[in-house]
Amino acid sequence: MQASRLVELPYSSFDDDEDDDTAEQDPGVWYPDPPKLSPFSHCVRYLAFLWNLLFFLLGLLTLAVGVWGLLAKSPLPAGVPLSSDPMLLFVLAGLGASAVSLAGCLGAFRANPCLLRFFLGAVLAFGGLEVLGGLLLLLARRRLRDALRDLLLLCLLRYQDDPDLQFLVDEVQRNLQCCGLESYRDWESNP
Repeated sequence: MQASRLVELPYSSFDDDEDDDTAEQDPGVWYPDPPKLSPFSHCVRYLAFLWNLLFFLLGLLTLAVGVWGLLAKSPLPAGVPLSSDPMLLFVLAGLGASAVSLAGCLGAFRANPCLLRFFLGAVLAFGGLEVLGGLLLLLARRRLRDALRDLLLLCLLRYQDDPDLQFLVDEVQRNLQCCGLESYRDWESNP
């Protein structure tokens, strides 16, 4: 009869009084101990945690600014859909950034492969979308310029209707030190 040995599995609790926590193993099979992390690995792990914590907090700040902007207007002006509100972009960007950063933060802190894979996939997807968007902007820059011109003329026409639009147009013209699209005469289209 072959003698059987009880072998402690890595990361398992081992109690001499109970046989439930042990497993019977083939005595000829060797199970190595998990590798120890180097000090450099610990440093990288905590830096990744802190970096993601910073972006998580920035995402929450962006989300708070968006929610504050939506609530500050209380009722939206009649006929203006919520999807055209620029504060909604802040809310969505804040939600996305904080969710992805939280996954990276927790994944780095707990060394959770699932969260780290989600974080890596989301960062790669956002990066790929940015590259794709840049290429599309490069290819369609003439049409985009014309569409932007039409949009800015529409902003001049609706300047009096929306306080957010007034603020945006005023800030753009103050920072660019200009008035209108090509000259001050563009404002003559605004009744």
